[in-house]
Amino acid sequence: MRKSLMDPIPEFGVAAKILDAAADAVTQEDMERARHLIALADYPEIMCHTIKLVGKLSFEVHRQVRRPDTVIRSERDKQRMPSGRIERSIFDRDGWRCRFCGIKVISRKARSVLLRLFPNETHWSAKEFERHASLYSMAVSLDHVLPHSRGGKNEESNFVTVCYGCQFGRGEWTLDESELFDPRDSEPVVDAWDGLVRLEEYPCASYGE
Repeated sequence: MRKSLMDPIPEFGVAAKILDAAADAVTQEDMERARHLIALADYPEIMCHTIKLVGKLSFEVHRQVRRPDTVIRSERDKQRMPSGRIERSIFDRDGWRCRFCGIKVISRKARSVLLRLFPNETHWSAKEFERHASLYSMAVSLDHVLPHSRGGKNEESNFVTVCYGCQFGRGEWTLDESELFDPRDSEPVVDAWDGLVRLEEYPCASYGE
């Protein structure tokens, strides 16, 4: 058994520090410094790592080479996701960290602010694997521990905070099928990291694309 599909690479930790500094620069109206930092955090190694998770199936990463059979839709929990308020409470509970691989994750609303402010540095194109590596890979997501398509319930106890790679890398497989420990058996790490949520209400409309 293992904690995550793949061990995170050091660049995730470095990128989190850089993006944290970029968020501070934005709130201090130092846009040139923020622009430089956003570009600096675009590690190609991170994108390569994420592609291995969410791209072509491999037994080494996924322990599976075909998608699993799922529960018919009429037998699934009617409500698939919780309210935004409950979702945020789960992210806060989990310290804005992926409960599988442990990397720091980023609010999608905060990411949207950065995309608006810095379109050149984030290069958010239709080709997802050509986007800003850290902002793409470190996006926060909410994961059913027992997948919804496998009978998992829309209950707070069945949700954990995850990164993009762990969410879509595991997909519809159960923990046993993926040979993963249950992340709920370990306490979340909660510290000063806020997922860059301080950017969510930033009045970016005055900074044109």
